Amino acid sequence: MHVEILGPYRLEVTARQHIDNGGWTAFAAVHNAEDDGDTKTDLLPDRIVDDAVFESKAAAIAAARRAAIELVSAAGGQVSDH
Repeated sequence: MHVEILGPYRLEVTARQHIDNGGWTAFAAVHNAEDDGDTKTDLLPDRIVDDAVFESKAAAIAAARRAAIELVSAAGGQVSDH
């Protein structure tokens, strides 16, 4: 899992490989960065990004990150995609 803090948000992105076809599925979650781990304030609970199957883990991670940043931006968060 990749974790990134963007302002008041903690983005958690990951990819899981399909056993049947070798493709990758992207997952993203967005939490309040100040959550202590016992309690999480979810803006986006862990969920599949799109229904796409990606050719690589890196492509799936990138898609999950983009989806998480879009959600934060739509919620009024000020983030920059570096």
